[in-house]
Amino acid sequence: MRMQRRQQQQQQQQPPRPLIGAPARPDMADNAGGGGGRGEGLLGGGGGGGGRLLRDGAIPPERVWAMFNPVESEAVVNALRRWQCSFGFRSRRIHAAAAIAITDPYVRLILDRCLPPGVERALCSEPLDALLNAVIAVRTCVIDESLLRWAHQDGVLQLINVASGFDTRAWRLRWPAHMRMYEIDSATVHAQKAAALGDIDTACSRSALVGGVWDLGDTLRRLAAVGYDPGRPTLWLVEDVVEYMLPAAASQLFAAMAAHCAPGSRLVASLSDVKLRDLLRRYGHTTHLVEEFEPPGIVLNRITAAGWHAEVILSGQLEDRFDVDLHNCLYLVHGTRL
Repeated sequence: MRMQRRQQQQQQQQPPRPLIGAPARPDMADNAGGGGGRGEGLLGGGGGGGGRLLRDGAIPPERVWAMFNPVESEAVVNALRRWQCSFGFRSRRIHAAAAIAITDPYVRLILDRCLPPGVERALCSEPLDALLNAVIAVRTCVIDESLLRWAHQDGVLQLINVASGFDTRAWRLRWPAHMRMYEIDSATVHAQKAAALGDIDTACSRSALVGGVWDLGDTLRRLAAVGYDPGRPTLWLVEDVVEYMLPAAASQLFAAMAAHCAPGSRLVASLSDVKLRDLLRRYGHTTHLVEEFEPPGIVLNRITAAGWHAEVILSGQLEDRFDVDLHNCLYLVHGTRL
């Protein structure tokens, strides 16, 4: 009994964990379980018993949150912003709400599993909350439109989501028949996503691959084992990724993408102005964006140099279309593989 009391006292005396940047749990990093849907596969990670354990609904969100490294926890925060702008985003124009139609009930299941309520309340009270919600709403809407147009009208039926995080497009969008989606991210992200959504059918065939942006070429070579065909045109999604990469690594990323797909492939990438990084560091929680944060025009040059014909949608164009104030922080790139 004395030992139990001593252990309880030690637990109560532990300092509170910071909201962002908690160290990853090394003992859980390789436990990745496959989710549901049609034809999901996982290469390069664990599985089996570990994945089944992570499906246990009794695991408190505080424990799951503690598993994430800073970038993984930021993926959860992005999921929270997407939930906030679902069902209720409004622009300044009275009748403009229909222009942004995001319905994402699945992301709430992820948040219930991964985000402690206290952390969620703190994030929702940030000074930049309204701006970040607007950025996520516009970004999500335009990316959804682009990918669905290329899939339905152009017939490009394979999509690679680079650093997919807790993206739910495989579940919530209406894809054409025979659409295949390949998501690349860490074992921890895949495991928690599978635990939250694994019993729900996806709207397309989905495969999850453990890998990162730093060795994307090696990861892409493994995709053939789950049905990816580099000889056919491909859709690429690079959402909220470049801001965490050194400039040279970004060039290597887009070059690796071009080297592993056929001409006529399409990409959509989100870019942020340095102003957003500075605002986040001043008023928000994010501290791990790279110092060599390049203007969108410079990143666009890197994309074209890697073998893509690309054009950028300026923040002002997005503000005019959706009648929101993005503070010139969001830019989107559309590209075609030459």
